[in-house]
Amino acid sequence: MIKEVEELKAEIKRLKQENELKTGWISLLSHDFKEIFGNIMWLTEGIENESISKEDYFKLLPRITQDAKKSLQTVNDTSTWLKTQMNNFEPQSIALVAQDLFFQLKETFEVELKAKEIDLLYKGDESVTFKNDPFLVFFILKKLVNNAIKFSDSGKRIHFEIDRKNEDVVLSIVDYGMGMNLETKKSLFSFEGPIFQGTNGEVGAGLSLKIVRKFVSLMQGEIEVVSTENVGTKISIMLPDKTK
Repeated sequence: MIKEVEELKAEIKRLKQENELKTGWISLLSHDFKEIFGNIMWLTEGIENESISKEDYFKLLPRITQDAKKSLQTVNDTSTWLKTQMNNFEPQSIALVAQDLFFQLKETFEVELKAKEIDLLYKGDESVTFKNDPFLVFFILKKLVNNAIKFSDSGKRIHFEIDRKNEDVVLSIVDYGMGMNLETKKSLFSFEGPIFQGTNGEVGAGLSLKIVRKFVSLMQGEIEVVSTENVGTKISIMLPDKTK
């Protein structure tokens, strides 16, 4: 009886978290799209009725383009998340090589790394392999590396670290950039959190880290954030190695 009650409580908690995520997601999508389409309408109408000069138009265009990219990324992230909401979705158990994931990340972010002259470096045992879901793992790592690049100054390094802790594999992305204060860290996974801005004015973490936490949970893993303002941030995901 006690076991059944505990299981029921756990299920209620899970459903509550799912509902909060979906409610926050809808609110965020509504806000983002209203903002971008409102700005586009204002800009095009300004050109049409000549209340905005061509010179001002081209000055404002980069900001509109950046907002559009942010909204497109939100759509892409939403599409990825929706795949995990299908009734038949179950995380896979496929052999992964840590160093292969690292090389994939270097290739994926080649342009961004070059633009800020950042070195992405591997740290740890190069022979580490483990079993888990490649789709979810690589999505998480991409988001963490993307944020690390955003919040790093030009010429810095980012480390991809691999380790083991008991039966888990630990994947960490370490940057030596802006870091976070305690208040920002506490709101990192909240829809009420602040809008983050990178060292070159890039759009911050936003929705992506909320999805990261959800995907880590789907794989029965844990996420840990260690950060010091003006020193850097280390985000680690501890995942069960399904080889064992």
